[in-house]
Amino acid sequence: MSAATTGKAIRIRGARQNNLRNLDLDIPTGELIVVTGVSGSGKSSLVFDTLYAEGQRRYVETFSPYARQFLDRMDRPAVDRIDGVPPAIAIDQTNPVRTSRSTVGTMTELNDHLKLLFARGAQLFCRGCARPVIRDNADSIYRDLVERARDDPSLTLTFPVPVPKNFSEEEVRAHLEAQGYTRVHRERTTGDGKVLDVVADRFRVSNAERTRVIEALERALRLGAGRVDVHSGSGPELFSYSNDLHCPHCEIHYETPHPSTFSFNSPLGACETCRGFGRVIGVDYGLVIPDERKTLRGGAIKPFQSKSFIESQRDLEKSATKDGIPLDVPYRDLTAEQRHWVIDGGAGWKSWKKSWPGVWYGIKRFFAWLESKAYKMHIRVLLSRYRSYTPCPACGGARLKPNALLWRVGGTDEANAALASDGKYVRYKPVGATWGGDQLLALPGLSVHDLMLLPIERVKLFFDCVELPAPLDQASEMLLDELRARLRFLVDVGVGYLTLDRQSRTLSGGEVQ
Repeated sequence: MSAATTGKAIRIRGARQNNLRNLDLDIPTGELIVVTGVSGSGKSSLVFDTLYAEGQRRYVETFSPYARQFLDRMDRPAVDRIDGVPPAIAIDQTNPVRTSRSTVGTMTELNDHLKLLFARGAQLFCRGCARPVIRDNADSIYRDLVERARDDPSLTLTFPVPVPKNFSEEEVRAHLEAQGYTRVHRERTTGDGKVLDVVADRFRVSNAERTRVIEALERALRLGAGRVDVHSGSGPELFSYSNDLHCPHCEIHYETPHPSTFSFNSPLGACETCRGFGRVIGVDYGLVIPDERKTLRGGAIKPFQSKSFIESQRDLEKSATKDGIPLDVPYRDLTAEQRHWVIDGGAGWKSWKKSWPGVWYGIKRFFAWLESKAYKMHIRVLLSRYRSYTPCPACGGARLKPNALLWRVGGTDEANAALASDGKYVRYKPVGATWGGDQLLALPGLSVHDLMLLPIERVKLFFDCVELPAPLDQASEMLLDELRARLRFLVDVGVGYLTLDRQSRTLSGGEVQ
């Protein structure tokens, strides 16, 4: 890039501010100059952060030290030399956002629409078995039984009755018999104690009147606190139902979702560990072990090489010899189990009193011990050398509580179309979910964090095809139409490449506008 150099000119050499790359430029003075380019090409970096910043800095330096303290001062730009720059003023259009809570989704209000949409039309899937979790009632259970019991087996309808700790089993049975329930199908023991599966009725779907089955189901749901089991007489097959957000297969209960459940700016939805920021300040093991070519004996653990903590290096070598961990092998060549031993400590650790000496405490517990001494200034300085921002371990960087990420919108075809087949974008697995890879791929739709990770143009493609489950009220239809209109506008103005979780403070001035 160059300009005419005849006459007076502002000469810029080696400009490296932001995304500028050693730019050399001559700008003639006394003329109206227009700088154009695509978004993110460096227009604002050149005009505001380089040229204006240097002119304003030089102007402020002409005042006395007393006057300078009342004026805004800008940092010296990353440039080799600027000659001929006059005092400058600017109408600033740079990004005013400084908080990391503001994202593309919050600025465009797409997050507000998404949280309303998920609260109204999303489907919950159990984090244990990946099955849909729905609210059953007597009518839906009857329809499901008619569908499943095609061979017309003998069915036994039961409801669970837990035995309270302050009552005996005989007292509970006597109470049930007084209400007319004299048969117990089975007894089982759970983590909360003994449970009796009490028989409510026995029937075949083909012979039993619908009214009788519905009445039996309603009684069983009432007496079983919303839980009903149907046992097939032809085998061990068991159908479990619940009228609450409860997975009967995994015995996991879920809370009713609200719009705030899907907002990281709300205490109800934000991850409790990172408070909705998606990252925490923790120990960066890349700083603790900066050179993985070194061995454990050769000083791979950097903090152990100081005079203050050389004793920990001796502890490491002594424990490694005892547990069969190689000391003269480069750290990068250690197995995953051996690295786990180095960082998390030896197996069987209980506490400092009970386990040390004897069990290696590990780097993680070493830093936890340092945290307890953080009231000392030199310890705080030491800790700051090995800390950095890391993804939150409780939410995996998703900012939301894990249960919010179990709700999904749309079907399999829409999700596959949005993710495409290039492997660049994949389904997000919530922290705490025990799904296998095949189970995750088989789940329909996308979670709210899946949508946050996709470019806006792919989110638009997803919602152009998505259909919410019936019945839809007028508000849900209006919400979906408004969401599609906003996505279409963002794609039309040329920012479809942005993701919804992109922090606003990282956007260029043009992208913000």
